[in-house]
Amino acid sequence: MIKKYLTISILSVLSLSLLIVVLILIYKFKANSNFIPEIVHNANIEKDNKQNNNKDFTWQEELAKWPSKNFTPAAEQFNLYIDVDTSDLKEKSKYYQLIIDKNDIYSVFCLKQTLKSFDVKYFLLKSSGSPEIFLDTGNKEFIDEIIKELKKYKINAQAKEIWL
Repeated sequence: MIKKYLTISILSVLSLSLLIVVLILIYKFKANSNFIPEIVHNANIEKDNKQNNNKDFTWQEELAKWPSKNFTPAAEQFNLYIDVDTSDLKEKSKYYQLIIDKNDIYSVFCLKQTLKSFDVKYFLLKSSGSPEIFLDTGNKEFIDEIIKELKKYKINAQAKEIWL
């Protein structure tokens, strides 16, 4: 019971002190409200100046007449990073694409094993028709040997030169 009265009394004192602080601030605000007439006064002076100078000023002249304000920008340092795409400037490399006529599991297995035995880097892309194989070599004779090896497994292949 005592805790209840103690809590209520503390809250009452805090509320009363908050009310007193707010009233003091409102009183000081009303007493120091002379900044509003200054803004209106400055606006009236600018209107009179504009009416007296019936000239049409450029936006630069208008901007020069504005009063300067003292402020510090939020960021003192600004970094800008530009990543330029220079891929068109690089020299293109020659690769070969193998076009095969079969798309069954056995043929793809034989193709992978043949490419592995020749120790060539390749990229195999599965598409709707037949798989697309891109070989990382520019040697045409090497490609012809791979095609001959694939014919042993009855896989007909053609080589197409591409530049990337």
